[in-house]
Amino acid sequence: MPEIKLYGYMLYDTLEYRISTRTLINIKNGKIKRLGETKARLFNYLLEHAEAKYIADETLYQQVFENNGLRCSKSYLWAMIRQIHAAFLSVGYDRAPLKRFEGKGYVIDQDSIKKFYVMETANLTDIT
Repeated sequence: MPEIKLYGYMLYDTLEYRISTRTLINIKNGKIKRLGETKARLFNYLLEHAEAKYIADETLYQQVFENNGLRCSKSYLWAMIRQIHAAFLSVGYDRAPLKRFEGKGYVIDQDSIKKFYVMETANLTDIT
């Protein structure tokens, strides 16, 4: 039975973010940037919760960092967000879909993202 699985996100209609490989791919110019594990975990969490009014800093500290054995501070979180913005610049985008929200957390521009899925099928072997 085929299974439908979230594969990634389309950002700004011409930028792909693939979850499994943690890569941003600009489909117009072919530039690719692979995110490190922690940056990808942070970006994934923000994308997964894009429908929220905002994602509080404290929630990010806990869910993205502390639950994975890492410590986090406001300055470290800010540095990680800047590195995500830099990844967008490196593939040819002058903006990222995330913004600071009233000094409390971050928000994702929902209008700039679309989820895309793949259908996985079980491997079948020949029975003879």
